[in-house]
Amino acid sequence: MHLPRIFIILQLFVLFTCSFARPFPNSNPQKLTAPLQTVVLQLKWTHQFQFAGYYAALEKGFYKQAGLDVQIVEGSSNVDPAQQVLQGKATFGIASSDLLLWKAKGFPVVSLAAIYQHSPLVILGNPKNGITNIHQLAGKSLMLEPQNAEILAYLKNEKVPVDKITLLPYLFSPEAFANGTIDATSAYLTDEPFDLKQKNIDYFVLNPRASGVDFYGDCLFTTQSVIGQNPELVKAFVNASLLGWQYALANPEELVDLIHDRYHSTHSRDHLVFEAEQSRGLIMDDVVELGYQNPGRWKRIVEIYTELGQITSPIDLASFVYNPNQPPDLTGIYLILAGSFAVMVITLVIAGRFYRLNQAIKIEMARREKTEDLLRQMEFRYRTLVENAPFPIIISSLTEAVSRYVNQQATRLFEIARESAVGIAVKDIYDNPDDRQKLIGGLKTDGSLKNWEVRLKKGTGERFWANVSATLIPFDGEDSVFVAVDDITERKEMERKLVDLARIDSLTGIFSRGYFLERGEEEMARAVRYHLPLTFCMLDVDFFKRVNDTFGHAVGDEVLIELSREMKKQTRNSDLVGRVGGEEFGIFLLNTGMDAALILADRLREEVQAMDIVSGPETVKVTISIGVAALDTEVRTMEQLMKAADQALYEAKHAGRNRVTAYQPPVPE
Repeated sequence: MHLPRIFIILQLFVLFTCSFARPFPNSNPQKLTAPLQTVVLQLKWTHQFQFAGYYAALEKGFYKQAGLDVQIVEGSSNVDPAQQVLQGKATFGIASSDLLLWKAKGFPVVSLAAIYQHSPLVILGNPKNGITNIHQLAGKSLMLEPQNAEILAYLKNEKVPVDKITLLPYLFSPEAFANGTIDATSAYLTDEPFDLKQKNIDYFVLNPRASGVDFYGDCLFTTQSVIGQNPELVKAFVNASLLGWQYALANPEELVDLIHDRYHSTHSRDHLVFEAEQSRGLIMDDVVELGYQNPGRWKRIVEIYTELGQITSPIDLASFVYNPNQPPDLTGIYLILAGSFAVMVITLVIAGRFYRLNQAIKIEMARREKTEDLLRQMEFRYRTLVENAPFPIIISSLTEAVSRYVNQQATRLFEIARESAVGIAVKDIYDNPDDRQKLIGGLKTDGSLKNWEVRLKKGTGERFWANVSATLIPFDGEDSVFVAVDDITERKEMERKLVDLARIDSLTGIFSRGYFLERGEEEMARAVRYHLPLTFCMLDVDFFKRVNDTFGHAVGDEVLIELSREMKKQTRNSDLVGRVGGEEFGIFLLNTGMDAALILADRLREEVQAMDIVSGPETVKVTISIGVAALDTEVRTMEQLMKAADQALYEAKHAGRNRVTAYQPPVPE
């Protein structure tokens, strides 16, 4: 083979490889060119504040700036947004968490953004018919909407037998609620409570979140085919929609006027204002990034649907949850380029060998000059590509474990000077130095590593979470480790906050029911295993409804907050304190027998009785009743323990309230 032909082939090979490493098209929606692309957004219901962000994106020109001509189609009870999108009649749609049911049936739906972090679906209990907590529904009637999985899961978690409830079709009216025809109904926090407030009709909110059932509300979605055919259009639409939601939440009054006047909403202006206020607490844009979706939370929702028998086969959540911020994965391209460079060098050496055997010294020297020039060009291209990569890159020696190359993005992320970046011990960038050996072990076994979450350390000593991908490559004549780094600290912090939201009761700051009972189960198992004493106190605020009726719910909330503080004050750090539901609370006293538990419970009762609870101009005094049960040979399970404590609490109330009663097992006849 002639050397010139070799050079031509190699140059084409390298240029072909480099062409794959060119930057991906700019994903900024403002860069999409004219003409405008027409897309259709199918709403799930009639025009109201529930969809304010999309109206804002249209009216304020965010869609147009993104190169989109968006048609917003009003929904109705006869239109399913998922069907409209799957049939190609709409490009995007709005759905609840039940979008998973379509995914479970094999339809290629993709959730793009969760706008409502919490579902507004709740149960409204009718106090007139004695419904002020979920357990009072047994033997009563409940009007239920069709998409009701979270309500059924709520009843299941609370061990309320559905077969003991008379389920009725949803036909809500304030008048039926007022005259007692309805015991309870499913409802949206953003809707039905307004009608009841307007007519001064009392109601009691029973929220599935109190039992750990926390579904997403409205989610923006499309199909995999739409994303595959035009990913930039999808990204542009999502970003413009989120800008619209930011504007709507910052300017709710303006959007209320727009929806009322231009979109002719069936709701009154006051109703739209109420809906806007309630939506803010469900969207939680001051806590969670707009549109954020937690794969772990979707997994839990799948588990709930599975427990209810509505999903019967595994779901691939990776193809269901869309990640708009996922950067193009260029790691493989850079590795191909590095390998190409090594292959080219080897090929040139072989070609040079044959050339020296067949050509004169003069021609060889001329070819060598061309070879060196080509090598210089390729090295320049290679280093330029790596140096300007959009993510941090570190190349280190496999055997000596020191850095051989650090690009500009990496020096910024790790806050180290460029002149001192080469030659540092790479184990020092890991929070746990042993993680470097774990990485090397994985590379030697599999050859590459992708999406490994690990804590790293900056030159300043600051720790941060990173997503690491790595592979083995030759570099400067020795085996080396190519590492690409993505800082995921913000994402990990957001996940931590969401976990806290699920574990902590938002009003009182103590454990929520679900997490409290989960921890209680663990401690009971430990007590049984090691024969340790454990007691459980169930307590309830006496005449709490009278406090709410006399002073209002704000004062009632303050009573629950102060009571929670006093419970934490009177118990040890090792004890568990949680809100069981409404005005009912529980305390697990670890390593504590009945006698000591009764002393603590009575001390708590006396302290609460002596409290003056101040809320604004009002000063309130309350008392509590406490039932105490201990783990013993007869009481071994959580159900038995709670039932025993609840029985003791009932006896305390029956005996006049403001007292502590210990559970006494029935005497056999």
